[in-house]
Amino acid sequence: MTKLASVLILISIALFTVNAVPQCATDIQNQITNNTVCQSGDKACSDAYVAFIACFTNCGTANSSDSAIKSCLKTNCSNISNTTVQAFYNKMMACFDSVLLFSVIFILIALLF
Repeated sequence: MTKLASVLILISIALFTVNAVPQCATDIQNQITNNTVCQSGDKACSDAYVAFIACFTNCGTANSSDSAIKSCLKTNCSNISNTTVQAFYNKMMACFDSVLLFSVIFILIALLF
């Protein structure tokens, strides 16, 4: 499982590099891959982040187009009480307003969790 996840992460990074993805998408990918959205020991943040990732995964599973995933995220995943995870969500939405890469990020998240 770990080897498969590593290979798929490398493929994802290659796709990001080849497509000249903006820095914001790379930053988001790094935060997800390196698990640095929340500080170590911040249980409230970790709990909110896990709930957000579950919501994101549900949106990605239920929808096939980037615009449908984005709409689902805005409708179902924006009620985040933790300020750190809310900031991550805002950063993600701002980045994807200019570059629709929800499908690639969804695949990455699905593989990591």
